[in-house]
Amino acid sequence: MQTWFTHIARLLGAAAGTFAGVVAVQLMRLRRMEFLPGHPGFYVNHTVLPTAAEDRGRGRLRLVVLGDSTTAGVGVDRAEDSLPYQLAQRLADHHRRPVHVVSYGWAGARMVDLVEDQLPRAGTPLRSGEAAPFLAGADLVALVIGSNDATHQTPPWRFRRDLRAALHQVRTAAPDARVVLAGIPAFRGALRAFEPLIFIADQYARPLRRVARAEAEEAGAAYADLAAEVPRRIDRDTPFLSRDRFHPSRVGYAIWADVIFEALVTGPPPARPAVDAPMEPAGT
Repeated sequence: MQTWFTHIARLLGAAAGTFAGVVAVQLMRLRRMEFLPGHPGFYVNHTVLPTAAEDRGRGRLRLVVLGDSTTAGVGVDRAEDSLPYQLAQRLADHHRRPVHVVSYGWAGARMVDLVEDQLPRAGTPLRSGEAAPFLAGADLVALVIGSNDATHQTPPWRFRRDLRAALHQVRTAAPDARVVLAGIPAFRGALRAFEPLIFIADQYARPLRRVARAEAEEAGAAYADLAAEVPRRIDRDTPFLSRDRFHPSRVGYAIWADVIFEALVTGPPPARPAVDAPMEPAGT
């Protein structure tokens, strides 16, 4: 029996060693791989008009988008094809009102960057000479963040702490805004040549998605489940990914915009918080 256990241990050790070797080789290949530039060549700061006749008795809506490269427009060549613009178009058509959309997202951003960089910038006037911060007048706020936390393995307790702080800042600065948090998308299907790395990232994302859903519910924000909703809407005959096989294409962003829009318009109404109420600890 002891010999049998020894053989099993050696077999498992060899398998683990082989797996570790494959992962190490893929990490080296991934570091050498050329992804799309972090800046797509444009900024998203546009007023989007409704396709049909607008309701001229009402003013334009203000949409603030925070997040990672998907909110900056990486993967497409025109601002009109980016996720923030396509989301604004759906909102403009739904409300029959112009939507002024501004994205503060940038490539590589993690949850902590919303707290330390993007939200502070959104809390300042958009242009010189203006007095009011742009975020303070927001009617709609979309947070699309978490993929880089999964790939860089941010501990779930830290992810929860930073997400809770970000949602609190949003609610405090824009208490009347509808807020939506987009969950971490599914990584499977992207960069197929880099399995099992993509599988590992997807598995690490699972507990972070649960944290995100729970924190969104606690904060009274809508939750857009990209991991569950996007794959079932993909037409396999239509290019969903951009040329780097990682970021969404125009078609991919259209599907993301549909999912986020649906969550936003059907989600909970804004709940005005007590601005000075102390935040409970995020825990572990």
